[in-house]
Amino acid sequence: MLATLFLGLTVSAQYKIGILPRTSPDKGIYEQIGYTGIEITYGAPKTNGRTIWGDIVPYDEVWRAGANDATRIEFSEDVEIDSNILPKGIYSLFIIPHESDAWTVIFNAEYDQWGAFNYDKYQDILRVEVEPKEIPLQEKLTYTIDGLSYEKGIISMKWSDVQIDVVINTKYLEILQREIEISATNSDQEIASVVYLQGAEYLLRRNQYLDIASKWIDKSQELYDPKSEWNSQYYPRQYILGHMHWTKAKVLAANNNYKMALAYANKMKNINGGEINYYSEENEFEKIDIQMAHWKSKQ
Repeated sequence: MLATLFLGLTVSAQYKIGILPRTSPDKGIYEQIGYTGIEITYGAPKTNGRTIWGDIVPYDEVWRAGANDATRIEFSEDVEIDSNILPKGIYSLFIIPHESDAWTVIFNAEYDQWGAFNYDKYQDILRVEVEPKEIPLQEKLTYTIDGLSYEKGIISMKWSDVQIDVVINTKYLEILQREIEISATNSDQEIASVVYLQGAEYLLRRNQYLDIASKWIDKSQELYDPKSEWNSQYYPRQYILGHMHWTKAKVLAANNNYKMALAYANKMKNINGGEINYYSEENEFEKIDIQMAHWKSKQ
């Protein structure tokens, strides 16, 4: 009788004991989108010829979004999902599949739990509705994180014949500004000037947030002190100054002020002294002469 009872329990219930290998082994993925790290840990079951949706995973019920423990997702920074802010932290990821409607994706504060047996809707931090997509057979449940840019990525769940995608927007610009300001504040004046210069150059290369690039290059010029004692471990002073003038020129040109852009470009070209000059070093890479000719044609 005891043997029969024990056998029945092992068939009808699941135990979180951790002695035997799991039939759906845990998997983990990590991706960084801009400054934001995203990590997902989940059990990866296989279809094994079974009908998954509406059978193994019932419709209209909360599913652990994997096997074994509830699927866990962690964000190192705040993110935006479907116009809602999800604070940085660790969450359980649950899914409610529906036969004909959009599926519900749930981020729940209680991240350390077995399956969805103790799921508490009052611990939900965010729910979003996502349209499922039909895909060719995916034997093993798989999550992927694809970074589309520093600002945006997609978290995808694929299993059986269904894929769902959750679009993630990061607080990239907000964090970038914070990092620039912290770095500049914690540096001496000459290094702070270079920090703002590098920030402006970075945004220019990506052709983004040119209003902020303009503010940063102005701050760089404001902090630059030609009389300060220059640290010999850095690029020579005349190289830094040339870089500053050229970055200012590009910001002005991006705002269609070609006359002033050319004035700053000529300042850069006319810097003399020292062995390393920004114009001579970077002309081939930056195509300075070509850009200046283009600006002249725009006047």
